[in-house]
Amino acid sequence: MKKEPVSLKDIAKQLNVSISTVSRALRNKGEINPETRKGIIELAKKLKFRPNPLATGLLNKKTSTIGIVIPEIENYFYSTILRGMDSVASLSGYRLIVSYTNDNQTNEILAIQELMLSRVDGIIACPSSELYDFTHYYDIIDNNIPLVIFEREPEEIPTYKVVTDNIKSSIEVTEHLISKRCRRIAFITNLEPLAAGRLRYEGYKMALKKHNIPLDHELIIHGNMNISTSVEATINLLKKKPLPDAIIGNNDMVAMVAMKIAKEKGFRIPQDIAVAGFADEPFSSFLEPSLTSVGQPAYLIGMKSLEIMLQMINGDIPINEDKKIVLESALVIRDSTKR
Repeated sequence: MKKEPVSLKDIAKQLNVSISTVSRALRNKGEINPETRKGIIELAKKLKFRPNPLATGLLNKKTSTIGIVIPEIENYFYSTILRGMDSVASLSGYRLIVSYTNDNQTNEILAIQELMLSRVDGIIACPSSELYDFTHYYDIIDNNIPLVIFEREPEEIPTYKVVTDNIKSSIEVTEHLISKRCRRIAFITNLEPLAAGRLRYEGYKMALKKHNIPLDHELIIHGNMNISTSVEATINLLKKKPLPDAIIGNNDMVAMVAMKIAKEKGFRIPQDIAVAGFADEPFSSFLEPSLTSVGQPAYLIGMKSLEIMLQMINGDIPINEDKKIVLESALVIRDSTKR
C-alpha cells in the first residue's frame, strides 16, 4: 500500500502546535520561538516532509483570483456577504470565482478541489452545516493557500474566521420576547453541528434559564429551513396545548412563513403570537405586521473576509493563523412583537 505523504497537519499534531505555526517555521516567516522553529524543522527532516508543488506554484505566482465557497445564492444574507466581498475585490484588482454548494458536503469538497486546481490565490468559505470531514480544508492549509472561514466557526479548522455573535443576538431577541410577557417561546431552527442555528439555540436556552423559564423541548423544531419544512413546523406548533405565545424563526423567511400560517389559522400577530427572525431582510419591514429581526452585518462580513484574505496574500499578516473576528449584530424591533 502506498504511504501517504507527510503533511503539515502530521507535524503539527506530533509537536502539539498549530498548522499555521508549522507552515511559518518551514517558510521562515513570522515570529516563532527559536526552539519551536528548530523542533519543527528537525521533525520535518526526520519525516522527510516535502512541500506540495502546487503550494510552491501558488506562492511564487499570483493569479489575481480568489475562490468563494458559499452555501446558497438565493439567501439574502449570503448574497449580501458576496456583494461585500466583491466591493473590496474589484477595488484591489481581484476577480472572484464563486461556487455554490447547496449546503452539501460532497458539493463543497468538489468545489474546493476545483478552486485549488484553478490556482486561486486564496479561498474564502462558509462550510456546509452538515460538515463532519474537514480533510479538504486541511488540504488548503497544507498547501499554504490562504483560507478565511465566514459565518460558521468550526474549531477543527485553524485559520481566520469572520463571524457574528449568534449566542449574544439570540439571547437579546429571546429576552425581548420575555419582556413582552412571552413565556412559551417556540424556536424553529437548524441544529446541524456547524449551523448558526445551533449557537442561536444555545443563546435561547441561556436566556430562558436566566429568567427561570423551563425549557420545553416540544417547542423546539429542527429543520432544514426551507419553506415546506417551515410550514409543517408552524402547523405542528399551533397544535400545541397550551399554544406558544411567541415563535422565533432561524431566519426571516421562516418567521414570515410562521406569521402567514398563524394568521391563516385565525391567530393575531402579535396579540396571540409574537414572531421574530434573523437577518433583517428587506422584505421584513414590508410585511403585515412588520417583522422584528436581528440585523446581521452581512455586507461587513464580506468586506472583512476579503480584507483579511488580501492581507494574507500580500504578506501583511501570517497565513492561516487561528483567529476569530466577531462582528456585532443589532435587534430591530417592529410590530410583530409589540404586544
